[in-house]
This record gives sequence, structure tokens and C-alpha cells, in this order.
Amino acid sequence: MPYDPPRADFPAVSDVAAAAGPSGRAGASPVGPESMPQWLDALPALFAYFDAEGRLRQCNAAYANWLGMPALEILGLRLDQLLGPEDMALVAPHVRAVLAGRPALYSREQIHERDIRWMEVRLQPAWEANEQSQPPRVVGFYCLALDRSANKQQDDRSALLKHAAGVTFWTLDLRQGVLRSEQNWHDPARLDEPAEFTIGEFLAMVPRPDRDTLIQAVQAVMRSGEQVSPSVDTRILRKDGSVVWTRNQGLVSRRSASGEPLELMGISLDIGAAKLALDDLQASEQQFRTFAELSSDWFWELDAAGRFTSVSASSLRNRHVQQVRDAVIGREWRSVNAALASSPQWVALNTLMKRQLPFHDLVLPFRSTGSSTRWWSLSGTPVWNAKGLLGGWRGAARDITAQREAEDKLYAAAYTDALTGLSNRAGFERLLQAALGQTPEPGGSLLFIDLDQFKQINDSLGHGMGDRLLAEAAQRIQATRRAGDLTGRFGGDEFLVYARRTDVNAPEDHLALAEQLRADLARAYDMDGRVLHTTVSVGVAHVPRDGRTIVELLSHADAALHEAKALGRNRVQAFTPELQSRVQRRARLEAELHATLDADGFQIALQPIARLIGHTAPHAPAQSRYAIASFEALARWRRLDGEVVGPTEFIPIIQDLGLISLFGRQIIHKSLQALRRLRDEFGYAGSMAVNVSPAQLKGGCVECLREELGAAAIDPALLTIELTENLQIMACGDCLHTLNDIRALGVHISLDDFGVGFSNLEYLTRLPASQIKIDRAFTHGVAADRYKAAVVTATLAMATSLGLDTIAEGVEDACDLQWIEKTGCTQVQGLALWPAMDLETAAALLQQTTETMI
Repeated sequence: MPYDPPRADFPAVSDVAAAAGPSGRAGASPVGPESMPQWLDALPALFAYFDAEGRLRQCNAAYANWLGMPALEILGLRLDQLLGPEDMALVAPHVRAVLAGRPALYSREQIHERDIRWMEVRLQPAWEANEQSQPPRVVGFYCLALDRSANKQQDDRSALLKHAAGVTFWTLDLRQGVLRSEQNWHDPARLDEPAEFTIGEFLAMVPRPDRDTLIQAVQAVMRSGEQVSPSVDTRILRKDGSVVWTRNQGLVSRRSASGEPLELMGISLDIGAAKLALDDLQASEQQFRTFAELSSDWFWELDAAGRFTSVSASSLRNRHVQQVRDAVIGREWRSVNAALASSPQWVALNTLMKRQLPFHDLVLPFRSTGSSTRWWSLSGTPVWNAKGLLGGWRGAARDITAQREAEDKLYAAAYTDALTGLSNRAGFERLLQAALGQTPEPGGSLLFIDLDQFKQINDSLGHGMGDRLLAEAAQRIQATRRAGDLTGRFGGDEFLVYARRTDVNAPEDHLALAEQLRADLARAYDMDGRVLHTTVSVGVAHVPRDGRTIVELLSHADAALHEAKALGRNRVQAFTPELQSRVQRRARLEAELHATLDADGFQIALQPIARLIGHTAPHAPAQSRYAIASFEALARWRRLDGEVVGPTEFIPIIQDLGLISLFGRQIIHKSLQALRRLRDEFGYAGSMAVNVSPAQLKGGCVECLREELGAAAIDPALLTIELTENLQIMACGDCLHTLNDIRALGVHISLDDFGVGFSNLEYLTRLPASQIKIDRAFTHGVAADRYKAAVVTATLAMATSLGLDTIAEGVEDACDLQWIEKTGCTQVQGLALWPAMDLETAAALLQQTTETMI
């Protein structure tokens, strides 16, 4: 803490102590209560006497009042008990000094009754004389303290004003012609020092353009009486060549007896920074005005009442905005667009402005009298006055009509089906999402519509006729739907309708709408005199019973549509809990199939294909009359919970997932590796048959077979590829080429399930097959069914004439087996001989056979 020097008006402690009792070097004795004069209690200063141990022995009333305690209660207390720890830490060094015999004078801040007081304190040692041969000793000390807070505050203010940057006091002695300033603004190196100039010297520092103004201002002050003059801005040229801008005010501080001004007093402020900021602001404002006039945006202002007060000049370049400008100036903003005032966009703007909230890029339609609708992008913010009240609004606007029209075209291209004019799938889902989110409890039904015979019409009559049929169907859907319903084309010949819930309708009403749509779409189509017919299937999913999201609703409506087709088509099918169960099961199977394929977790079972041994007795046991000529590898899948899922269920799912090629390769790999083991370990000389899907023929099948045959070191002639009769093969030129390439490898091709698929002579003659397998639909019960017997007999005769081997598959009964043997079919597969088995069982079976025909 700084210590100020003792003031001239500070009383000497020795004088007070002398008045109170003996004091000094020799013969002094401590002051006691009985020797304290009464006039010390009237002393405004704080007076106290402490002994050498720092205990209070005497004090006047002012000291006791300062501590807020009666004098008798504080006598005998130590100094550290009277002061707080922080105050004691500051005082202690001075106490040690005075007890060492040195007077102490210091100043310090002290909190008194929650006020900060500035105390000036003097400590004087109290001496006691010893024997004449010994020097006196200190037995205590006197304390005299004065409250200098008022003086300190005044001194601080004066110092602050004297040394504050950017402000100075000055006086002008009119008789001597001398200007005295507390700071030297002419010489920056001596800025904090007082300065004195003659009037001539000072005027020489003022640039000529400011000089006359300054002189006139001084003359006005001299005539103004006691009033403070208005401020005047003046530049001062500094010694280093720089310029400082000042703002000056003054008044007459002394006059002669006759009233003549003798002295002026005033204050000057350095406004250089403010002047620079103002210049920058003006330049910025001019720059903004230039940009505003060149900008394609236009700027607007409203007053507190919401009336347009300004629209920028840049708007004049746009004739549409110029019409707006002419129409809105002076008008309240709500009245400028009465035609569209109730539109959602203007209602939103009204809400934001009522709440006094800023807004950004709010798109609004505008239509003045006799003009087309224009689109604005509007931004604005409230303007507040000094009292915090709304003073108006200020913002920017842009005419985005051309952009809006372009966006509408892009939206139409992105979300509208070009053929039918309905929403496409993306557009329909977008609208459906909005509809589902409009109310806390959405309701309605999603109708999934399919034209059953469209593919045949499109394939037979061409895409042009198919497109016309789809467009006509879309018009019928639009004509049948109710107000507020959503319509769209999902893709191909599939359409979507979302029937919204009304206050009275129920799911049954939506089923009635679906029936009406089915009937309307099934009516005959007249295409330039050609009458076309198609039935219609509809799947229905209700909201929220069957789902609340787009994914759920589409999935469930699609599942219902598939169910309608499976039940014979031309019907409306609602989604049911049973369908829900099948959908959930399929979802679980899909996930598990992915995992199984990733882990290569499918297994194979081997079912023997047997050949009749010619020299056995007719009545010998069936298995003894046949030798194993081949095995058919059958895919098997066991779920983690132990359930065995049949191929008829999981293979279509794999095909829908697009994973049939990966699945097929894994089965081919396992089959050939099994064949390799049977040959190496058990001397098996037969072949292996593997089923292949037509989808596998469309990419990489030949290379896959070549790689897997090479990896297993298997002769291609020992592998037979079984194909189910399928129209896709005949319609796919690439598939036919692939089959020819497979046959060129040496691999045999067999037509599986012959007789129940796409059977005709062209199919037999065009495919490079060497074998057919008569389906179990004809072999099962053939011995007792003359119609089946006729088909099997004809098939065998046709195969013989074409040079094709035949296998009767699915033979499960001994009577059927005997009948087939009598017809001359020598190869059989079925439970009448052996079931499908794992590899180990097949190996054991090979060891048991006594004869094998190769």
C-alpha cells in the first residue's frame, strides 16, 4: 500500500500525549485512565494508547465509537483482537517499528460500517526512564488516526482529471493573453505535463479553416454571461506533424468589477477516435448505399406503426418491384397484399412480426391489382429505440419468381410421373410423410394397386399400347378418388392411393373405395377400336393399425397385394395379423439368410439317383435291384433355433434379396468337394447333380463352374446342372448362350420337374439338354392313374426319340416303382429307394452296395 507524506494539518502525537500526561524520553510515564483529560473525548481524531504487549490501555470516545463498543469493554484487549486478520497484517510492520523506538506514519483503507474509509495514522513510541546509567525504554505507543476519505476522494478526482487520456482542463487569462492547460497536446512526448501558450502561439496550432470558428466561439462565450458555451470541434496541429481533433466547451470563470471577462475556463476532449469512427461509418454507409443500388435485392423500412417509409432505389430496375414500391410507400404492410393475406406464408409473417421476431428468407406470394402472382424472399429484423421500444423494421427482399418457377419445374420433374401425371414414388412418399405428420393421431388407408394382365398386354402389343393403358388407368384413379386423397404411380403397373380418414369413415369405407377402384380399373379399355381387359388386385393397409411409418405401410400393403395375387388375383385383400406374422417371419429369415451366407453356413444333403440292374430277379428287394449312379445335392438350412427351413421357402427369399449367385456358388463348391471326397475315400465312380436357378445364368456362371471344377479337380462330365422349366430361359438370349457355354465345358444339363412347367417341343429342341426328369406330380400314384400313366408313357417315348435320358423323380411307392420299371424307365429317384442323406451316410451307403453301374 502506498504511504502518503504527513499532511500539514495533521496534529503531532507528542502534542496530544503531552497534554494527556508525561511523555518524552526521560522521566516519561504511561498514560493511565486517571490522567486522561476530558477534552480528548471531544477530539474528532481517534486517539489510543497501547502498552508494549499491544494491549489497549486508554482511548478517547471517538476511538471507541469507531470500533462500535464502549470504552470499558475494549480496554485490555490486544490490537489483534480489535482488528481483523487482514487489517492486522497491514498494521503489524508499523507496530514493530514504533516498539523499536521509531515513529510511524502511514495511510490505509479500512472498511467501516460497510464503507471504505481512507485513514491517515501516526504511531508515537511511549518511553519510560530507567536508572541514570541506562537509556529509556519503550513501554508502549500512542496512536492518532484521522479519517481523510473526503480529501482522498477529491485528490483522486483531481489527479484523474489531470492525467486522464483524452481530456484536459484549461484556463485562458484574457489580461495576460496566456492559455494554460493541464496537458500538453501540442507535444505528444510531454503529453502529461502542464503547458502554457500565448494566444498567438495557440492560434498558430489551429488550422486556418478552424481558426475563425474557434475565435467566434470564444467571443460568444465572453458575451454569454455565466452559461456554458456550445461545443465546437477544432483541429490542433502537433509538434510531430500529426493532427488531433478536439471538442471544446468553456465559460467565463472571472470578471472585473465592471463585468468585463478576465478569465475563461473550459474542458477539451480528444475526439480523434470518434471522428475516425464517424468517418468510417459515413464511408461504410456510402459503400452500403452503392452496393444497395447495384444489388438485385431491394431494401425496405417500416416505422413503428408498420408503414413502409423506404424502399431502396435498386428496386427501380425491376419493373415488378417498381410497381410494388409505388404501391406500398406510406401504407401499412398488412394492407399491401389483400388478395393473398390469408395464405399460410403471410399468416406466418404476421405471427413473426406480432412476436417482434427476426425472420430470414421467408418466401411469400405477392399479387397487386391487375398483375400475376410474384414470389418474394423476405428477411427482416426489428429496430429498437434508445428506450428499448420497437422503432420499426428493416430488411431486404428479392424477387425470386423466376427461381420459383424453375424450382416448380424441377419439382415436377423430380416428383411427378411423366407418363401419368401422378406423383411418382418419391413424390408420393413425400406427400404421404406430410399427411402422416399432420395430426397427432393420423388415420387412413394405403391402397397398393396392380394391373394383373398388364405384362401380357405390354409384351404382346408393345410399350406404346402399354403406356396408353397406364395413362388411362391413372385417369380412372383420379376420377374415383375422393377430395384430399393422395395418388401416385409406384412403378410399372403398380399404383398407390392414400385414402385419408374423415370424421365418419372407418376402415370398411376404405375397403369399399378399394373395391370401387378395382371395378373401375377392370372395365374394358377401348384403344382405337381394340378392346383390352385386365383384372386388378388391391392390397390395403390401415393407419395406424397396420403401421405408422411409410416403410411399414408400404411393406404391409405390398404383402396384402401379394396375398391377393396368391389367392387368385382380381380381388381386394386387407392386411391381417396372419399376414403380419408372415411378414415378420420373412423379415427375420432375410436377416438370418444374410448372416448364413456371410458365414457360408448352408449344408447339402445327397439323394441317390439309382439305375436298374438288369440281371436281378423281379421280385428281389427294390434296393437290391438298383445301383447308385449319381447323387443330387439338395441345399439344407437349419436356423439357430434348430428349425429346418425348406428350400421352397428360403430360395425365393434369396432370389428376392439378389443373393442367388453367391448362394449358388457356395452350394456348387460344397457339392463338388463332397464328390471329390466320395471318389477319393470310397471309390465312388458316379456323378453329382446340382440345381441352378435361371437367375444364376445371367452373370458369371460359366466362370464359376470352371473355377470350382478346377479347385476340386473334377472332370466336368461328372457334373450335371439341373434346370427347372422356366419361360425366363427361353426369353433370355444370354441365358441360352450361357447354357451352350456350360455344355461346351463338358457339363451335362438336365431339365428338372419336366411336365409341370413351360413344356413344349421348342423348349426341348433349343436347350442343350441331355436329360429330363419326370416330375413327381406324374410319378406319384402313376400305377393307379391312367391319365398320369399316359403322360409318363408319352414322355418316355418322346425322350427316347430325341435321344434324351430320363429319370423318374419323386417315386415313393413300391407299386409306382414297379410300374415305372415295366415302362422301361431305368433311372429312379425317390423315397421308394433312398431318402436324401448327409455325406457320411451316403459314404456308408456306398460301402454297402455290392454293385454299381457306371
